[in-house]
Amino acid sequence: MSEYTFAPHATWKFKIFRAVCRALFLCVFRARVIGLENVPRVPYIVCVNHLGWAEGIMVLLFFPSEPPLRGLGERDVMERAMWRRWLWRQIPIFLPLDRDNPRQAVRLMQETLEHGGALGIAPEGKLGAQEGTIGELQDGAAFLSLRTGAPLLPVGATGTLELWWGKTLTLRVGAPLAPTSVTGEGRARTRLLTAKLDAALRALLPGAAPHTGRKPLRDFLTKLF
Repeated sequence: MSEYTFAPHATWKFKIFRAVCRALFLCVFRARVIGLENVPRVPYIVCVNHLGWAEGIMVLLFFPSEPPLRGLGERDVMERAMWRRWLWRQIPIFLPLDRDNPRQAVRLMQETLEHGGALGIAPEGKLGAQEGTIGELQDGAAFLSLRTGAPLLPVGATGTLELWWGKTLTLRVGAPLAPTSVTGEGRARTRLLTAKLDAALRALLPGAAPHTGRKPLRDFLTKLF
């Protein structure tokens, strides 16, 4: 295991950190999370469309604290400053993603699931550019699901592309997709599971309603992280 080892249960530091961050988040945005009853009580893989920084933070703040959930974070961003390195070691909610060493990231994700944790990833592998749509999915989530037996949990984020003070941000949680729901061998089976995930995510993305009013602090909040 790396220095970013997995804690089998949510620590008191994490619970306090999460409570404070959730309160701050709700001072700035209105948050809706629909379908939390679909979240499994066993290790699972959250797959959320990636429009900005807010949807990943919402998953970490509003999903159940057990099993402990970790997201992927770019290593250079996580370790850009000394205070960030210190914080993520005290509150280990991110796994370091090194683009030059993808095998290490896969190993850390697999270890997290095998030790009883949950994992949050963006299956597109990059930022989306438009509300209500999703780009081509990579096969990584399906690969991990088939390798570990952890179900995929599709989550559609609406409203997180452009942020402003008081905006309503929504997460819609779909039904889990078990790896046993597809048959076949090797890459063909992985692609079938990816296709099921794609369809499930698209069904959770109705798009954001047009907004013609003021957008306080739009540029600051959209580019905050």
